[in-house]
Amino acid sequence: MEVTTEKSKIMVSSTSKISTDITMNGEKLKDVTSCKDLGQTLSNDCISTVEVRIRIAMATAAMARLSR
Repeated sequence: MEVTTEKSKIMVSSTSKISTDITMNGEKLKDVTSCKDLGQTLSNDCISTVEVRIRIAMATAAMARLSR
């Protein structure tokens, strides 16, 4: 398996500010604040506000599609 540094990113989930310095093949990996994994939006501050808003919007759209 070959891993590319262009597509690889890192995210640290913590309530305190932690910096990371991870390198692969001599290149530093980009640090992101949120990512989508298995249909769920994960955030680095351990708060699921964004995920709750996404789920509410999906439920609202599903309810709007229902017929009376």
